Amino acid sequence: MPRKKFPSFQRARQPDQIKQRQEAILHAALVLFQKNGLENVSLNDIAKKVGTAKSNIYRYFDSREHIYLQVLQRLASKWEARLYPLLDKLKGKGTVEKVAAILADAYIESEEYGELVSVVNPVLEKKLTPTLVVDFRSVFLERRKRLARVLASAIPDMKFERILPLTLHLFVHVPGLWPFCHPTLASKQMLEQPQFAHLNLDFQVEIRAFLQMLLQAALE
Repeated sequence: MPRKKFPSFQRARQPDQIKQRQEAILHAALVLFQKNGLENVSLNDIAKKVGTAKSNIYRYFDSREHIYLQVLQRLASKWEARLYPLLDKLKGKGTVEKVAAILADAYIESEEYGELVSVVNPVLEKKLTPTLVVDFRSVFLERRKRLARVLASAIPDMKFERILPLTLHLFVHVPGLWPFCHPTLASKQMLEQPQFAHLNLDFQVEIRAFLQMLLQAALE
C-alpha cells in the first residue's frame, strides 16, 4: 500500500484538515497493529507509515495507546453495525441459542476486532492516562447499554436491567478467550499434532457456550 504523504501535515488548521490527518494516522496504525501487533508498533512506526515526524502525531493524539483506543472504537462500531440488524430481526421472538449464535458469528466475522480487543486489558491497566481511562470506560458503558437494549428486545422476557450487568462479562471474556483460541503459529503447529489435539479450543464453540449460559442466567 503506498505511503500517504502530507508535506504540510503540521500546518493543518481547518476542521476538515485536522480530520484528514487523524484519519491518516488511524488508518496507518490499524495496518501496523494488524501486521505486527500493538506491542511491536511505536509512534515512530506510525509516523513513518503516514509520512510525517513523530512530533506531528502529538498534535492529534496523546500517545500510541490513545491511537489504539480510537482504532478499537471504530472496529467496535463496525462490529455493532454487523450485529444489530441481525438481532433486530429477532425482535420479541429470539431464543437464547439463536442470539448466542448470532453474537458468536459477529465476532468470527470481525477478526480484526477480535485480534485488537485481545490486548485492551493490559493497555487499560498500564498505559493510559486517567482521563483516557475515564473516557474509554464511559464509551464502553454506553456500548454495553446499547447491547443490553438490543438483547432485551430480541429475547422474550429478557429485561434490560437484568442483562446490562452481564454484558460486562461478555466484553471482558472475549479479550481473554480470543488469544487462547488463536495461538501463535509455532504453538498452533504443535497443537495440531495428534497427541495434543485435546488441547485445542475453538473460539466459536467456546464463545457460543459461554453466551448461552450468560443469556440463560439473565432470564432466571
